[in-house]
Amino acid sequence: MKLFQSVLLMILVLLLPLGLLNVQAGTDAKPAAYSGYPTFSIVKVVKDVSVTIRTKNLPPGDAFQVRMNKIGTKGKNGIVAGSFASGTGGAQEFTFNIPAELKGKSLIAIRFDSTTGSGYFAYNWFYNKSSGGVTQPTDGYKGFPTFIIVAVVHDDSVTIETRNLPANDEFTVRMNKMGTRGVGGIKVGSFSSGSGGKKTFTFDIPAGLHGLKQIAIRFDSTTGSGYFAYNWFYNATTK
Repeated sequence: MKLFQSVLLMILVLLLPLGLLNVQAGTDAKPAAYSGYPTFSIVKVVKDVSVTIRTKNLPPGDAFQVRMNKIGTKGKNGIVAGSFASGTGGAQEFTFNIPAELKGKSLIAIRFDSTTGSGYFAYNWFYNKSSGGVTQPTDGYKGFPTFIIVAVVHDDSVTIETRNLPANDEFTVRMNKMGTRGVGGIKVGSFSSGSGGKKTFTFDIPAGLHGLKQIAIRFDSTTGSGYFAYNWFYNATTK
């Protein structure tokens, strides 16, 4: 009997670590893999002083350098305006000073590039005029319209969300190859601004641009007001 108990005890001792190991392995949750690419929108501008950006789908655990340059450069080889760590990634806000060399420019390009070798980057542009967070008088429209990219369906459609859209205006929307700012592009739709402000619109990606990795999109007023805005997007389905 004692011999049987001793053998049983030895078996339990040998099996116990395996049991614990299996339990521990089963409770190790693997972090979700990052997919997609980072983008950012312009939140606020203080003329010749600073610009605040809001990121979207920022990869976690990365580090980025921020540069600004003249419009049309996509921010490449620009003046270093700061850096940041992405931390947990996703949506975050950062503010950077506008370099002295770019003060007085009406349009400024801004971009950030990973410094870790991940290859991630994003770029945008902004009007060098005070906007966002600034109280505007109620007796008339002030500032200028902008828009961000909300969603993309590869080779199918793009959804935009306007900011500070002037009221009671009419706009034509065009898309074109990257680098054109949408000028002279294919007409993809039109819209009325109604009460203005923040609105969401979806437009089909024209067949002539299918297969392109990046596409420029813009809208221009057709009433003679002179208002316009442009942006760009990756032709890849977003989450």
